[in-house]
Amino acid sequence: MGRINQWLVMALAAIGFAAAQAGTLYKWVDSNGKVSYHDQPPPEGAGYRVEEKNIGAGGKSGEKEDETLAKAAEKFPVVLYSVPDCGSCDLVRIYLQKRKVPFTEQNLNADPNLQQTLKKKIGSLSAPTIMVGEKVMKGYIESLLEGELDAAGYPKMETPGTSAGESPAKENAPAPVESGYRPTRRY
Repeated sequence: MGRINQWLVMALAAIGFAAAQAGTLYKWVDSNGKVSYHDQPPPEGAGYRVEEKNIGAGGKSGEKEDETLAKAAEKFPVVLYSVPDCGSCDLVRIYLQKRKVPFTEQNLNADPNLQQTLKKKIGSLSAPTIMVGEKVMKGYIESLLEGELDAAGYPKMETPGTSAGESPAKENAPAPVESGYRPTRRY
């Protein structure tokens, strides 16, 4: 009986250890390029560029997706230029977080030097401005951002009911019904 209890305790400890290791890892990069890793984001206004990564609880497909994400983020970093109280900026932020795309956010409102740099770089000052690598998007249109992220190699967002290897359920959709209506052209 003692041996069974010992095995049970060891199994529960292993499960608890794995669960404790799952979480979010934050990569902090300061203005000098010094990198540090933490389990919490930096304090607001600390001046760090932050990258967020979910760790633990992933299988081989999760590792492959993480590798794809890391390659895309290295080649085509995403930068969001935003201002406070901007609904479109909030939508971009939500979309990037939902798709798990690491991005850097720059507040244009608080930094006149950043405003001038952006004006020189893209010719105007607007928010939100999204850069995927060197591609510039002024404003937010989800389908355009999705296309740019897809082209850059970021993993696609899974839709409910699909897994990573499946295509969407369009092939199971019923064929369109012919209504018989034909518009006539009048001259």
